[in-house]
Amino acid sequence: MLIGQLAKQTELSRDTIRFYEKMQLIQSITRNNGYKDYPEQTLQQLHLIRTAKNLGFSLNEIKQILALTTQGEIPAIQVQDIFQDKLNMIDEKIEQLMNIKTMLSRFTQGEACPLRTDCPIPDLN
Repeated sequence: MLIGQLAKQTELSRDTIRFYEKMQLIQSITRNNGYKDYPEQTLQQLHLIRTAKNLGFSLNEIKQILALTTQGEIPAIQVQDIFQDKLNMIDEKIEQLMNIKTMLSRFTQGEACPLRTDCPIPDLN
C-alpha cells in the first residue's frame, strides 16, 4: 500500500507516517521504482500507535510495545503489567503536580516569593 492510501485509511498525514517510520515504529519496503510500499499490518500498527498515544504512552514506550507485538499477541498478563506501570507513573506525576499546586497556592496567599534567592524551594522529584 502506498503512503497516500495509508494516510487516507488512517487519517494521518504523510509526514506523520514518515516520522513514525523514521522512529522505526513502522517499516516500509522500497519498490524498484523508488516508491515505498507499506504492508497491510501497518494499518494495525498505526491503530495501535494512535490508541497508545491516546492512553498517554510516549513514542519510546509504544516502540517497546510494538516490539512485543512482532512476537505475536501480547499475553494478557503482560498487557496488565504495562498498564499498571503506566498507572503508577501517572500517580507519581499527579502527586508531583499536587505538591506544586500546593506550594504555588501558598505563595499566592502571601508566603515568601520562591523566585528570590532567600526563599528555598524544596525538591519535588
